[in-house]
Amino acid sequence: MPDSHLEGSVADLDDDERYLVHSRLEITAVLRSLIEHNALITIYFGDAGESIVTTLLAINPNFEELIFDYGADSSMNARLLQASRLSIVTQLDHIRIQFGASRAEATSFRHAPAFRIRFPNDLLRLQRREYYRVKAPLSQPVRCRVQLDPEREDSTVNIRIFDVSVGGIALVDYPPNLKPEPGTIYHNCHIDLREIGRVTTDIEIVHVMEKVSGNSVRMRLCGCRFVNMSNSMLTLIQRYINKIEREQKARSCA
Repeated sequence: MPDSHLEGSVADLDDDERYLVHSRLEITAVLRSLIEHNALITIYFGDAGESIVTTLLAINPNFEELIFDYGADSSMNARLLQASRLSIVTQLDHIRIQFGASRAEATSFRHAPAFRIRFPNDLLRLQRREYYRVKAPLSQPVRCRVQLDPEREDSTVNIRIFDVSVGGIALVDYPPNLKPEPGTIYHNCHIDLREIGRVTTDIEIVHVMEKVSGNSVRMRLCGCRFVNMSNSMLTLIQRYINKIEREQKARSCA
């Protein structure tokens, strides 16, 4: 996490220009860089937010496939092959790289077991400064209102936000009926930023995890990215981040 805050106005850039790469040639170049640098890659899957650490072994654009090494845990590899949605995440030169896949298939590479995943249609690439996160203060909690079933008004839940960036949010201690799964999108979510204003956006579940604090209390967290967010809403998010930073600096100087 960088020391400096976000530079420039997020309202100056279109969402696709800031985050998503659609060009097949550019996606291929990014993926080849991962192979050249032997970058460690995490593949998240399943309701419990399981994951394996792997490397990208090969790209076969003509067969629309990427080949990944097997993980160290054979039982985890087997569960990954049963998963219906995958989230592939890595970093290269301080840039977060992420894309999704519907499933993986077993294959072999140079006579060793491997995974085969479909070549992505797009790829998320974020500069480190673009996803700088601030923790939402417990003294001034902010919540995200999520409607679990668009057909039912009584399916709405209010979930506390753990941290915020212009790329997304992390939700903490969500209710059991949320059952987050990477790739799931919830529409028309509302985030109340108090005096800053209310943000309305779609969110996509990216990963699910548990954190254990010093007193062994477990926190359930799910990371979400903003989807189809307007520039005006992004501006509100940045204003909130700047506000929290100013307050943190004022306390540290007191």
